[in-house]
Amino acid sequence: MTWTKVEGMLPSVRRRPFWLSSVGLLILATGPLSSCSSGTETGNPTFNGELSYTAFSSDPSQVGLPAPGSVAVVENAWLDLDTVSFFGAGRCRTSQPATILVPALGVGDHAAGKHNVTLFELTAGLFCGLDLPFARAASGDLAGAPAALADHSILIQGALADGTSFQILSSATPTVHLAADAQAFSLDAAAARTLIAFDVAAWVANLDFASASRVGESITISAQENPSLLAQFERNLAGGVALYRDEDGDGKLDATPVRLAHGE
Repeated sequence: MTWTKVEGMLPSVRRRPFWLSSVGLLILATGPLSSCSSGTETGNPTFNGELSYTAFSSDPSQVGLPAPGSVAVVENAWLDLDTVSFFGAGRCRTSQPATILVPALGVGDHAAGKHNVTLFELTAGLFCGLDLPFARAASGDLAGAPAALADHSILIQGALADGTSFQILSSATPTVHLAADAQAFSLDAAAARTLIAFDVAAWVANLDFASASRVGESITISAQENPSLLAQFERNLAGGVALYRDEDGDGKLDATPVRLAHGE
């Protein structure tokens, strides 16, 4: 059995394709194949895993959430995230199916301090990476997000140090592959809580806001306005995503973060 729990926000109402959910249930019930499992395929016990999501800044002096003296402050990071695929050791970049499918989180704000988390079942194993797909939010699937997110996958809202507000709207739907920092990382009953973290500094810090066209005291970066800055933001996207352990399960980076995989 799998289920989705999102604390501090309304759950997404997107209807995922039934065949995908069915496959996910079958895979989760049987667990990883013996090549990447810690026991036999039929003998491995299942346990609960947690996959949380949050935004953070690797350079608060440039991009804060917020932070005093930041060049830019990101106030909201609305993302629409689809089903996550974990691949057992040796399966990455192959035609073999995912070992574990984690139900889609859907629409969430990852910069507002909410704990966005999905629960799932798995068996112990080694994993070489995971795929994180972005999706476009339907107008009826905004889960409290601003109307501007409709037909887009990403909406970043914030302000510059001079008080200029900005928003970044992207309709890109990449599948970001996160490759293990080592050859593989392990998930087991004692270490089953992980965190996908979005580095807003990596996404935003090198955008040339000074060159952006403005309407009054606001900047919009989208396909229609400042498209060259949008293209730069989308190039930054994968490099600002990583998977970490979440030892205390609070949906935030640990005091001494342990990174498991990085976006490519």
